[in-house]
Amino acid sequence: MYSLPPIGKRAIDLPHFPTKHQAFLFRAYEYVPAEIIAKILKTDVMTVRQAAEEMGLPTYEPGDLWLKRGYITIIRRMWHILPYEQLLELLGINAETLARLMREDDFLDIKLSDKPYCERVEWRELTETEKAQTQRIKQVMKELELSGKPPFSFEYEVPRLCFEGKERFSTRMLYAFSGLYQHAFDVDSEEFLSDEQLQAYQDLGINGIWTQGVLSQLALFPFDPTVSAGYEKRLERMRAMTERLARFGIKLYLYLNEPRSMPLSFFEAYPELRGHIRGGDACLCISTPQVQDYLKDAVESVCRAVPLIGGFFLISRSENLTNCYSHSEPSNRSCSCPRCKKKSVGEIIASTVSCVLEGARRVCADIKVFAWSWGWNEYNEEIIRRLPKEVILLSQSELDVPFEFEGVKGNVLDYSMSIIGPGERARGEWKIAKDCGLEIGAKVQINTTWEASTVPAIPVSPLVEEHVQKLQKEGVKHLLLSWTLGGYPCHNVAAAAQYFYESCTWVDPAPDLYEAEKTLARAFRNFPFHMLVLYYGPQNAGPSNLLFEVPTGYRATMTCFPYDDLESWRGIYPADIFESQLEKLCKEWEIGLQMIPPDNVSERAVMARAAYCLFRSSLNQIRFICARNEKRYADAVTEAENELELAKQMLGLMNQNAAIGYEAANHYYFSKGQLAEKIINCRHVVDTFSKKTICGH
Repeated sequence: MYSLPPIGKRAIDLPHFPTKHQAFLFRAYEYVPAEIIAKILKTDVMTVRQAAEEMGLPTYEPGDLWLKRGYITIIRRMWHILPYEQLLELLGINAETLARLMREDDFLDIKLSDKPYCERVEWRELTETEKAQTQRIKQVMKELELSGKPPFSFEYEVPRLCFEGKERFSTRMLYAFSGLYQHAFDVDSEEFLSDEQLQAYQDLGINGIWTQGVLSQLALFPFDPTVSAGYEKRLERMRAMTERLARFGIKLYLYLNEPRSMPLSFFEAYPELRGHIRGGDACLCISTPQVQDYLKDAVESVCRAVPLIGGFFLISRSENLTNCYSHSEPSNRSCSCPRCKKKSVGEIIASTVSCVLEGARRVCADIKVFAWSWGWNEYNEEIIRRLPKEVILLSQSELDVPFEFEGVKGNVLDYSMSIIGPGERARGEWKIAKDCGLEIGAKVQINTTWEASTVPAIPVSPLVEEHVQKLQKEGVKHLLLSWTLGGYPCHNVAAAAQYFYESCTWVDPAPDLYEAEKTLARAFRNFPFHMLVLYYGPQNAGPSNLLFEVPTGYRATMTCFPYDDLESWRGIYPADIFESQLEKLCKEWEIGLQMIPPDNVSERAVMARAAYCLFRSSLNQIRFICARNEKRYADAVTEAENELELAKQMLGLMNQNAAIGYEAANHYYFSKGQLAEKIINCRHVVDTFSKKTICGH
């Protein structure tokens, strides 16, 4: 059904390793057992362990933990090292499974982009020169501390809040910090969602957790039952999960993009169901009675099998091809469906939402159905006016908030914590919805976002409080508090939770940090916001992003590989303004950090320091690239040395808190071993460019 990304240009060289097989071993040793590495390299386990010892790698016993919960990290780390056949062998899966995973695991194929061309990696003996370079790597590794908190050992410092009076916001849901996007019902929930995490959510007043759902994987797909293989077991696990959540006062909500498109070959047997065509796929046309019945019946069967389900929220014009107007417009006659092109966008989307609502209401009137206005654009008013009155309208709060930095103007679309909502677009949608008798909800980010996603709790709670207070005044009754990133139970959630009920009492365990957070919040307002910066900038990778001696020629990819693509990083900003905004942010953030005692190792203090590492590293990398390109090698050395120190600092922070670097849709964006490699990389760059400086090149 899906194909793997095509092979592109040659993989990036990694000259800080003597050989390619050592680069593979260094990266893989952290994640997979030595037996698998030996099999890939066509050698024995003893040789692998000896080679690891020669590079100074600590003794890891990863078992299958990373393969289960960190496979995206492994794929990212191996993308420029292994060809597909060896990558599949490493992961223990076939090409079809990898292709499906890449497409359905939050668009991993788009994040990775084309597969670099990689030659097979095999073991060989080292030359004397390579042995000398290996010894230098070992010396660096001996200087590093890689113990501390092990990966995935998430702990939570949350105050217990006491709520009284009526609810101000009746739905308060977020994505589970350690949630599995693609495989949530393929394993028991205890494997990725601890009781400690659920207890923390309950203490903070959270009453909903959401995860992705694909109906054909959760209900019988009547047109081809083989598509639904295993759905009964998934429903059993979902039911068990809802029963477990109920012990903590939490409901489960499914995020749906439906009806999912099918390959054109499917429609050879069902030509009457074929709607809009895009590439090799076509929509299951929602204007046909058969597809409408499928949606209604599938939702009904899920609700009957999982009676404690809280509800559903729907995006109807997402990146996925779903209804016939999900990726087409009536204005330019681009819709190729003979039925839907005679109808309006509002009719088609309202019909889709109505089918889900009807299926749910056949079982229970209390099951909530949210219609998210993401991507509705100029059709929003018509769609809202056509929605059934029982539906809740959901809008991203920051939509259309204007911003300006040094004369560069723009409007927020989503994912902003530095610029808070609600925006005029959201307010307008909510007004129409209220006029139509619909309840309203807001999607916000209160913990983290793509401005600094690898710090799970950016300590700027004054901004969070201001935002939630404004939503309360707007009459918002339902909150989607995070996308796949931002579900960490922490102080920021407590800051928002003060407004969940009429009254909330709690004791801040570190009240002295609030003044520092005010300064950090002011600093954060300098972030050079733009969606292109969020998706392609270096601020998510921070000091884990390698420095490159020569331009890579690779374009940054969405929330994945920044490379050295400054042109993409800066979005709408001229390079000098992009740099100056980050400089302002860092300078004021430093003032906030000075207000936190050095011996304060509370969660907020650690997160504040980690966020600084991301922002300062972004600034360092911009300056390094400019110096490299202009052959100012002494300046490049300075920035490489700055990066080296930041990587060490972030490594120390990861030893203190295992949540740093982790984000559910990317797993560990960076790991301790990755930061250790960055330190080796920086040492190599410093040595190389120092020689250029001495030689006067």
